[in-house]
Amino acid sequence: MLVAYARLRLRPEEPPYATFVVSMDWQEAFREARDRLTRSMALMALVVVLTLFLARRMGRVAILAGLDSLMAAADRLGKGDLTARAEAGAGGLEIRRLAATFNDMAQGLQTRDTALRQQDRELARTRNLLGNILESMPSAIIALDEQGLVTHCNANAQALCALSPEQAMGRKPADVLPLLAAHLETLQQALRQRQVRRVEHERVRLDGVEHLFDLQFYPLVANGVNGAVIRLDDVTERERLREMMIQSEKMASVGGLAAGMAHEINNPLSSILQAAQVCLMQCDPAIESNRKAAEECACTIEAVRCYIERRRIVKFLEGIRDAGKRAAQIVSSMLEFSRKSESRRAPANVNAVVDHALALAATDYDLKKKYDFKQIEIIRDYAQDLPEVSCTKTEIEQVLLNLFKNAAQAMAHRPDPGRRPAITVRTRRDEERVRIEVRDNGPGMEEQVRARIFGPFFTTKEPGEGTGLGLSVSYFIIVTNHGGTIRAESQPGQGAAFLIELPLGGRA
Repeated sequence: MLVAYARLRLRPEEPPYATFVVSMDWQEAFREARDRLTRSMALMALVVVLTLFLARRMGRVAILAGLDSLMAAADRLGKGDLTARAEAGAGGLEIRRLAATFNDMAQGLQTRDTALRQQDRELARTRNLLGNILESMPSAIIALDEQGLVTHCNANAQALCALSPEQAMGRKPADVLPLLAAHLETLQQALRQRQVRRVEHERVRLDGVEHLFDLQFYPLVANGVNGAVIRLDDVTERERLREMMIQSEKMASVGGLAAGMAHEINNPLSSILQAAQVCLMQCDPAIESNRKAAEECACTIEAVRCYIERRRIVKFLEGIRDAGKRAAQIVSSMLEFSRKSESRRAPANVNAVVDHALALAATDYDLKKKYDFKQIEIIRDYAQDLPEVSCTKTEIEQVLLNLFKNAAQAMAHRPDPGRRPAITVRTRRDEERVRIEVRDNGPGMEEQVRARIFGPFFTTKEPGEGTGLGLSVSYFIIVTNHGGTIRAESQPGQGAAFLIELPLGGRA
């Protein structure tokens, strides 16, 4: 129970004249207060909830909006889109700073990527240029890594080894190109000493034809790259041209000397031949003047004849005459060698010219040199669509006849009991030239002999059997008179081949 009272006075100093007393149940008294407190607390809670909701919304707008933009840009950047950028004005101050830093990073990556792409294009362009240079080089190029395995082969190297680039990659050089097997030590020397090593005039047979190669081994030691490059150059034609130039120089120098010598030798040679012939005539019993001269000396011509025959004077005179004739033949060859042919040219069928030369050779028989051309097997391999060649027919026949005789004599000099001697004559068209090949299965030639075979006065025959001018004259006829080429290919024990090429239009 709650009780309250109040005393009423007229004046403060006077005693109260009345007292009021009020009472109330305390639960009823506090019910309203509790209701008000409850309402106030509920209102306060509502205000707090609303405040938190608004704060969250405002925080999301202030923070999460910038983060969403940043996360989306980072996702695009991670997928390779270097143009992705975050919204620089979204979110709070820290978010904006983070977005600006992200954008700077993305810009740097994009700039670097652009530079790398440009460098990659330049590198690809340079690589293509180097690749084109390597592929267009006439040399065969093989690149090796530091383990000595093939990393690159250009087109010429692939043609030599008959392998595709994929087949050659990762293999040893000797497996790719067998001719390198003999030069692995040279390769190792180049790598150890870091110096270029060269091997010249390596002989290789390709498709049955002998080629000369120069090999060069280059070590790779710059810019941290270890390995080697092998370069192979086919110098066959260069060496042939060099030999032709040397031969032409010899011909030019010897030509003038031969002409002078021939004219100088002709005069005393004619006197020797005439004197020998006169001596033989003056010993002939059938001539009346000889008989009278003998009678004037108180003897008979028969006795004189008997004396000189017993003393072998006739044989000596005949030897002088025969040697003089042979010397005259040499002089004639020298003159022919020294002067340019004035014979008129005409279109000729090469196959017919070869057949005529073979027919002339078929009548050749030399008991002294022990060969009979009829015992040699002749293999004709003619191209049937050859155009006519402008040439001096008799000169070409002379060259061919000389080659046939040389082949026959070589096979007779060193016969092989296991096989029949044979000469193969082949004709072909090679672009604007006609090629004639004369090949035998005789003993062949050493390289030092082959290199000198067209030299004037060079011969491998026994003394007295050859002048050494046959092939020199042949060379002169083909090269100087007809503007063609003639060369020899041979190895010991594998026969010899002479290849003649004549231009279709006459002199090239």
